[in-house]
Amino acid sequence: ESNMEKLVKLVNQEIIASYSGLKEKIDCIDNEMQEVKSKLSRHYEALETGKLDLDDLAPRIKELKARLNELSQARLLADAELTAQGVSELDAATIKSYANDLSHLLYETDAIERKSFLKSFVKKITVNQGQVTIHYALPMLIDKREQEQIGVLPIVTSAMRTQRSPN
Repeated sequence: ESNMEKLVKLVNQEIIASYSGLKEKIDCIDNEMQEVKSKLSRHYEALETGKLDLDDLAPRIKELKARLNELSQARLLADAELTAQGVSELDAATIKSYANDLSHLLYETDAIERKSFLKSFVKKITVNQGQVTIHYALPMLIDKREQEQIGVLPIVTSAMRTQRSPN
């Protein structure tokens, strides 16, 4: 139980850190978009007042518009990632359910399924001066409605189907 409490705390810290990182990224994009819009506005004002010629400003306006377009696309991608990730913290019961599914997978499936799971779960392992660090991806549910329909990981669902098969 004490390990489960530590796991819940670590998972929730990871969720919050990831969410915060995405929010910071979006804030930076928004700030840069505002700067680009401000620059474009000043260029347009210079054209309207006749301070500068269109031939002088056209290349720079084109660059700024292209940058604004890039930033808009980056903002859309970051928003989509933020939405897909979700922010809800997990409780001990949810983490325990995940741990039980993982235990089932690791102890009751064949070696190929275990290897496939580990490849999808572990991003990389680094060893630095005798210290091992495992970089992993958390298997998260996308929608609470799906919780009752599928297992934590798709491979668990397929493993269950294989076990139920009469052939």
